[in-house]
Amino acid sequence: MKKALYIFIPLLILLSCSDSKKQTEPISENRTLYVFHTEIAKPIMEYELVISENDTVTKYSYRNLKNEERNMEFSYDKVSKQLVFVFDQFIPSNRTEYLNNEIHKSAFTNYGLKEPYDDGTGPILFNPEYGVLGIGNSYGPDFIYLPNSNLELTKDVIAELYK
Repeated sequence: MKKALYIFIPLLILLSCSDSKKQTEPISENRTLYVFHTEIAKPIMEYELVISENDTVTKYSYRNLKNEERNMEFSYDKVSKQLVFVFDQFIPSNRTEYLNNEIHKSAFTNYGLKEPYDDGTGPILFNPEYGVLGIGNSYGPDFIYLPNSNLELTKDVIAELYK
């Protein structure tokens, strides 16, 4: 009996001290980024999207294939449903979700700044399976991340951002 306790107690301690946040294997996908300063998309850049997650947070790393200074990262809190980009927190708005099966099978939710300010980023079209679809900027360029090079789809996404 004592021998069993000597084996069982260290095993119990070891299991209770293990990391409770389970990591899943990262997913990697290609994205084409369209940047709109005006109605013409310039530049058009290729990105690799790496999605990694644990029990509570999903991280979306957009890696520019030619210039790492253009990388972007977003975090999504699964519990609060908040999206974080740089120092800003975004929350789902009450607007109708956007669905376009040419882009993804699931609908995108429109996210707005939790604490809005004049030149803040947003709105953002996002869905947890796909990541970020579009980023609106009232004082800067708009960004559209597509799974393929289809310039026609960008017009629909921009219209949805500013609905």
